[in-house]
Order: sequence, then structure tokens, then C-alpha cells
Amino acid sequence: MDLLAFDIGGTQIKYGSVSRSGEVLSSQVVDTPRSGVDLISCLCGIVAQQTQPFAGIAISTFGLVDASSGVIIGAAEAVDGYVGLSAKAELERTFGLPVSVDNDVNCVAVAEGWRGAAQGVPHYLAVAVGTGIGGGVVINGQIYRGHRAAAGEWGYMQIDGLLWEDHASMRGLLASANLACPNRFTNGREVFAAYDAQDAAIGAVVQAWLKLLATGIANLIYAFNPQRVVIGGGVSGRGEVFLREINAAIEQQLLPDFKNMSEIVLASAGNHAGMIGATQIWLQTHGSLK
Repeated sequence: MDLLAFDIGGTQIKYGSVSRSGEVLSSQVVDTPRSGVDLISCLCGIVAQQTQPFAGIAISTFGLVDASSGVIIGAAEAVDGYVGLSAKAELERTFGLPVSVDNDVNCVAVAEGWRGAAQGVPHYLAVAVGTGIGGGVVINGQIYRGHRAAAGEWGYMQIDGLLWEDHASMRGLLASANLACPNRFTNGREVFAAYDAQDAAIGAVVQAWLKLLATGIANLIYAFNPQRVVIGGGVSGRGEVFLREINAAIEQQLLPDFKNMSEIVLASAGNHAGMIGATQIWLQTHGSLK
């Protein structure tokens, strides 16, 4: 029997049916309610509307998550009153179905190991570079959540006195580009277009940004010694060009013994990675259920 999977973001909730092999069979999107109570009511309403039976409910959500209880324990400012609530407890009580809940980037990391760019790799990192920078740590094929579910929050690292995600994210790139060329750019694609056109001012901005991003990833390689680093998020839309650029920048930051020790790849699990990873986490917890 298939699962009903949710991917709860700060602005939208994706949901749909996912098979036990990780195939997304259907998907829909609704706006994320602005309060935690309304958000959980929204989830309950969606479950109640389903006409087919499901083996269980798998949830990927923003915020720090106690995976055992499903309680949101922090980093959930996008929705008022979400911290302290548990969709898992409410859904299990209301519908009598087994529910799993985990952090969204953890789910993406698991999806990359199951259906994406880290298949067959026991030790890898997933680094998401978008508005901020987050990630997931997989050790011996299992997600590592840390003592208080905060592993992978490396966007908060300090590098040269800078908060890494404020400056090495796509948001950081856009801010730096508009500082160099005031009010010229509205998104990262425009910045990269100017860079590719060999705009001198933007060339310096992008090179500095690449160096800062690479420095942080090199630090993660030193700390975790992963076999593979999977980079996703908005930056991955630049594709193979970005992969060549970031590989070259990381190589410059690594000591000789660490060069080529960790393979850098782009994420490939797709836009439904959160739902796919949530499904795999449900299977790891409740896989014996039919």
C-alpha cells in the first residue's frame, strides 16, 4: 500500500501519493497557513479528503524536529506557533495511521541516497544552497540528527567573521552583486548571466562568493570525511557549469592529502525529494507494516 507524503515549506505544502519504491504517483500544492494550529488543521483536512487507503503518512517539514515525537523544537519562524506542536501526534490520534516526521533537508539527504546522486554511498553530505544554507549528514547509510536534531545547521558557521549562509547563499550572492552594482539584479540567474558575459565588477563578486562557499564546503570535508558531497538548492540550477566552478574553488581550499578524497556532485532526486525522503524515513521506521 502506498504512503501519503507531505513536504511542508515556509510558503507552500506539497503532498501526494508515493509508492514504497519512492515513485511519486501524484502531487498537489497548497499555501502554508501562517499559524501552527492552522497548519496542522490543514494537514488533517487533506488527509480526511483522501479517497484511497494509505499505509501511513510521511512528513518532511522545515524546522528542527524531534523525529521520535514529531515535535517542532526550533528554527520555525516562518509559521507562528509551530514550535512545540506535533503533527505526528495529531494525525496518529485522528486517523490511526503510523506517521513519521523529519526535517526537510534531512529528507532531501535521504532521498539523494535512495533515488538520487548518493545511491550506494554509505557516507555523504547533502548541502542545500538556496536562500540560506543547510544540509544533512548520512553516516553508514543513516541520517545523523545530532543531540537536539540540529546536525547539518552549518549555515551558521562563522568564516572570516562572516555568517556563512548570509554571504555564501544565493541570497548572499544577490546582495553582494547589488552592493557592487546598486539595484541592478533581482535574482541569481541575472547575476550569473552578467558573470558569464564577463562583466568585470560582477566577476569579482562571483569569484569571492565561490571562494567563500568553497571554504565552507572544504571545512565540512575536513570535519566529516565524506565519500561524496551532494549540492542542491537553487544554485544547482546552474548545472554542470557550476559543478566545474565549485570543484575548482574547493580544490584551491583543500590541502594536498584531501584533494579528490570527496567527490562533489549535483543533487538529482528532483523537485519531490522532500516527499521521497520522508517516505524512505517512514519505511525505515514502519517498513514492516503492510
